[in-house]
Amino acid sequence: MNKIQHISQNATINSVEMINTISGNIYGYAQNGHRAKRYKFSDYMGGGQIHANGYSWAQGKQEPRFGEWTKMMIKGRGLFEVKDPKYDKNYFTRLGDFHLDSSGYLVTSEGYRVQAIPLTASVTEIKGPLPENQTYKQVNPHMVDPFNNPYTNNKQNLNPPGNPIASAQNVNLGLDPRNGRYLGKFDELKVGDDGVIYGRDGANIVSLYRLRVVDFNNVDGLQDIKDGVYYKSTDQSGLPIMVQNSSTVIIGEALEKSNSWIKVEAHNLTDAQRYFQSASQIHKLADKISGTAIEMIQ
Repeated sequence: MNKIQHISQNATINSVEMINTISGNIYGYAQNGHRAKRYKFSDYMGGGQIHANGYSWAQGKQEPRFGEWTKMMIKGRGLFEVKDPKYDKNYFTRLGDFHLDSSGYLVTSEGYRVQAIPLTASVTEIKGPLPENQTYKQVNPHMVDPFNNPYTNNKQNLNPPGNPIASAQNVNLGLDPRNGRYLGKFDELKVGDDGVIYGRDGANIVSLYRLRVVDFNNVDGLQDIKDGVYYKSTDQSGLPIMVQNSSTVIIGEALEKSNSWIKVEAHNLTDAQRYFQSASQIHKLADKISGTAIEMIQ
C-alpha cells in the first residue's frame, strides 16, 4: 500500500512540475528570442521523476522589422553578448531587439549594452549606375552592400571590413545634435550579414564595429537569468567563443521569434493535465484502500 501511495504522490508532484514547465513555454511563445525549456523523465516505475534538460536552441521564425536598423537576428548558431552596466556582468541572448539610448549606446530594453569589437575604417566607394549587362567587380564575395546601393538598384560587394583596433566594448553610435548624423559623420547605419555595423557617409560605406556573436562548448550549461531570454556563462558552459562558422548569418531589420511550438506545447499540456488527474485518482484510491484496511483491523 505504501508503494502505491509513494508512486501516486511522485506522479502528482511531477505532473504539476510538467504543467509549470509547459505553461512557461506557452507564456514564452509571445516573447521574441525566448528559448523553450526541455525536460526528461526517469524512474517510471516509481511514478516518474522530471529533470530539467536545458533549453531548445532550434531556430525560431523571423519577424520582419523593416526600417529599424537596430533590430537584428541570428540565423544559425550563436548568441549576442551584452553587458549590464550596473553590475558589470556579461549576459548572452538570441534577442536582437536593440535601440540607441539617450547617451547613444546600443542597448537592450533592459538597458544592457551590446558588446562589439571596434574596427579600422575600411572604406568602399559606391559607384554610379553601370552600363546594361555589366556587374560590379566582386571585391569581397562574402559581403554584399547592406545598403543595397541607395543610388542605384545594383548591389555592390564591399571591401573586407577593417581589422580590430581594441577589445570588445560598448557600442556608441549616437546622433550628433548639430547635424543629425550618427557620430556626426554617417547618414545611415546598417548591420551586414557578417555581423559588422557599417556606416554610410555620402557615397562611402565604412566598417565600424563587429558584433560579439559567441557560442559555447556546452550551450546547455548556460544559466537562465531572465525568462529563457537572457543567460550567463557557468563552469559547465565554458567561456564564450567568437562564432567563426560561415553558416551563421546576421539578418538586419528582423527579430527571431520564440522557438516554442505552440501546438505541440498545447498538446503536451493536455497530456500533463490528464497525467495529473490520473495520479490524483490513484492517490484517492490508495487512501480509500488504506482506510478500509484500518477499519477491518479495528
